Amino acid sequence: MRHMYGIELNVPAGKLPGFYAQVIHKIGDHVNVFDRDKLLFIVENQAEQEKLETILEKSNMLGDAFSLLLLPSATTIEPLDDIGFVSQNEHLYVYADQVAIVTLMAPSQSEDQWAAIEQLREHVLGVIPENTDQPEAYLIDQNLIPLAEGIAKAYQVKLVWLHPTK
Repeated sequence: MRHMYGIELNVPAGKLPGFYAQVIHKIGDHVNVFDRDKLLFIVENQAEQEKLETILEKSNMLGDAFSLLLLPSATTIEPLDDIGFVSQNEHLYVYADQVAIVTLMAPSQSEDQWAAIEQLREHVLGVIPENTDQPEAYLIDQNLIPLAEGIAKAYQVKLVWLHPTK
C-alpha cells in the first residue's frame, strides 16, 4: 500500500483543443505522473503534486485534489465504485479519507481471533491478502473505526492500523 496524490484536470468550456494539448505537454515535461484515470493525474509525492497544481492553476484547469492509497492488485473490494477505482494502467486505488485499513493480532490463532474476524467481516469493504510483510488486512469505512475497536476489545485481540495510523 502506497500513499498517492490525485489531481483532477478541469477542462474549461470554450478552450481550443490546442490549449488542452499544450497543458498536457507541459505536464509531461515538468511532472513525473505515475498514473492517470481519464482527467485524474496521479503522482507519488507532494513535490510532484505541487508542480502539477501550479501548472494547472496557471492554466485555470485545476480541479479537485484527492489523497489516494495504491493497493496491491490482489486486493478484493466489492463494490469498488463508492470508495475507489481501477486506473487506465490497471492500478487499484481507494480514497484515503474514506477507508481505514487494519490487521488483527492475537497471542495465537484462537477462537477469539476467529470470532473477531467473523464479526468484523460483516463490515469489511475489501481484503488485502496476507504476504511476507504483513498478515491479511481489512478495509473498512473510516466511520466504523470505533466499532472495529469495540469488536477487538470484546474478543481481546489487538488491531494494528495501517491507515490511518494511530
